[in-house]
Amino acid sequence: MALCVVWLFAATASPAAPLADSQTQSASPVELTPAEQVFLRAHPVITLGTGDSWDPYVIVGQDGAVTGYDADVLDRIAALTGLRVRLLPGDWRERQEQARSRAIDGLSTGAVHPERAEHLSFSAPYIRLHKYLLVPKGNPLSLGARDDLAGRTIALHRGNLFDEKVASGFPHAGILRFDTVDEIIDAVTTGGADATFDNGSLLYRANRLGRPFLQFAFDLNEPLDLVFAVRNDWPEAIAIIDKGLTAMGEAERTRLQARWFLSPLNTPTGTDEIVLSDEERSFLDRLGPIRLCIDPDWMPFDGLTADGRSQGIMSDLLKLALERLGHTTQLVRTASWSETLQLAHDGHCDIVSAVAITPERAEYLDFTGSLLSEPMVVVVREDARFEGTLDAHADQRFVMVAGHAGIDMLRRAHPALAIETVPDVVTAMRAVSLGHVFGYIDLLPTVAYAAREHGILNVKVAGDLPQRYELAIGVRKGLPLLHSSLSRAVAAVPAREIRTVRDRWISVRYEQPIDLLRFWPWALALALAVLGVLVWNHHLQRLNAALRAANTRIERLIITDGLTGLYNRRHFQERLPSEWQRAAREQRTLHLLLADIDHFKEYNDHYGHPAGDEVLRQIGALLIQLTRRAGDLAFRTGGEEFAVMFTEANADNAERLRVAVEALGIEHVASDTAPVVTLSIGFLMACPADIRNGDPPLTDWDEIYTRADALLYQAKARGRNQVVSAVWRAAEADQPTGVAATLSARQKGAG
Repeated sequence: MALCVVWLFAATASPAAPLADSQTQSASPVELTPAEQVFLRAHPVITLGTGDSWDPYVIVGQDGAVTGYDADVLDRIAALTGLRVRLLPGDWRERQEQARSRAIDGLSTGAVHPERAEHLSFSAPYIRLHKYLLVPKGNPLSLGARDDLAGRTIALHRGNLFDEKVASGFPHAGILRFDTVDEIIDAVTTGGADATFDNGSLLYRANRLGRPFLQFAFDLNEPLDLVFAVRNDWPEAIAIIDKGLTAMGEAERTRLQARWFLSPLNTPTGTDEIVLSDEERSFLDRLGPIRLCIDPDWMPFDGLTADGRSQGIMSDLLKLALERLGHTTQLVRTASWSETLQLAHDGHCDIVSAVAITPERAEYLDFTGSLLSEPMVVVVREDARFEGTLDAHADQRFVMVAGHAGIDMLRRAHPALAIETVPDVVTAMRAVSLGHVFGYIDLLPTVAYAAREHGILNVKVAGDLPQRYELAIGVRKGLPLLHSSLSRAVAAVPAREIRTVRDRWISVRYEQPIDLLRFWPWALALALAVLGVLVWNHHLQRLNAALRAANTRIERLIITDGLTGLYNRRHFQERLPSEWQRAAREQRTLHLLLADIDHFKEYNDHYGHPAGDEVLRQIGALLIQLTRRAGDLAFRTGGEEFAVMFTEANADNAERLRVAVEALGIEHVASDTAPVVTLSIGFLMACPADIRNGDPPLTDWDEIYTRADALLYQAKARGRNQVVSAVWRAAEADQPTGVAATLSARQKGAG
């Protein structure tokens, strides 16, 4: 079940109003010292910098107005102390630098860090959080523990010092750094990175942007205290803020958090009451019964009873959630799932039960957290053989129920696959049973229920597919308060109750009176199975060959960057140590080139991401041409980052690449380096130590990368569009470090 980790923060689409309960209104102003009163008269307003996409701590509206948890806390401090704090959102790295130079007065939404302590003083924590691992919906890599991150890539926000500290605990993972939170969301959603760290801000923003395709995998056990930081020559300011936080008290901060945050990982099981804001409660009171649309024929998930009431797993789970809201539904009857989706699209349903989360549906629906996560399976006739992958059956026909979200998933993954649609599950199962089509694709509970209910006995589940189906409740766009309320209610349903409901529906159909006449097909099936074993042995060799070919294709996909055709960062991390060991054994130099596209973020901002993708493809093509010699390898190691390993090369090779990229003549008016796209390059010629008396130190390969990265940094610091190269000889067995022998720089063909 995905509930416990999918939805840490429920998206609240409308700004929270100030607290208005009697306890808040009656809070007394704090008592300030004479020095603090003098400071307050001199500085009635101070400015704290913060990030511009850190929802729900800081939410920037289209009109520039700032709302969110931080704003609410600071408003209460202002009411209690008289000190007004203006939040200035923007690029987080820029805001940190402004705080360092005292162009602004301090920072909000930050953690205590030694680097900041040099010029800032810190308040008491105003919220305590935990860091979680954020992954694509369905957790396709099954990341469940820290060790699972070995060989994976983690996306980080440049300038986030706390996340850099957490990342140091994953030495065997690749780190990809991005300039904005939205770029991280894109990277993890599209597979450009395997995971990222989050305390709920990224997930909240992803859902607020209509991209609910992420979930939490596990708690990193990294507590994070957020504090307010003010320039350290203003001790009175920190003292006033701390007095305001003390006067607020933990209970009031908890009520503020209930407006913006929701943490089911900390929700007690069996909690019947959830915290709703005044706006949410008022909206539900005005709304009346919620118009509910379901799939009328998708048991055991959703369906209709003989008297027209909803039934099934999702119907029962929705009732559990609505009990916590104290609300009811009114069923909108439809004849098919396609009609249900059309009514939802046209705004005639307030909520849709048992809906899969897809980008297409996100255009007209918001989604609660996932309630169920189910595997997709392939059903074929008993006498048919499934080769293990859909690609092996590209010449055969498959059916799925019209409107099934899995259709688009599978067509994207297998464009050659022939998928036809039918109106309902029974029609699909009978088409397979009668041999009209080769296979039917759906969820396992649906297949098992239909086979038992309708006596379709000559079919079998031939295999699972890697695609998983995340089932949630869809809420009509334009009802943000219903979405936030229902999201809280869904998250409050304990996982044990979900399991109980699911198991009850899946197992109930086995409790049928025994009908011996129905068992003769099973006896026949058993005899056919024995015969099938004999036939299977005859085809085993061919099956193994197909399996090896499939594994080869999968392995190639795992190590290849889909956009450029180059090897990816994961393969780079695997090959660098092995190539270094091989170079050491053969007593030859390993040549490592690292390159960054200059001002690539500005290019994407100006020309758009499709144009940026085309730049990456063209540079990837150049690198493929440059590495045609056996033993040369080219990689895309990050968004705009590349690496090349040569067996034989010199700085001229790096310079030719720089010139070739510039010669592409790709216009880049947003660059202050050149009018066209350019590269900065670090080129390291690494010479192994004499290893006749043993292997080279295992850490040497890591130092190679560090030194090459330092050269790349120098190329960028010197003005970009340059090659900076060096020779490094690894330490002999009795020497602790190597020594850089030469250093040179080339720019635009000079020198």
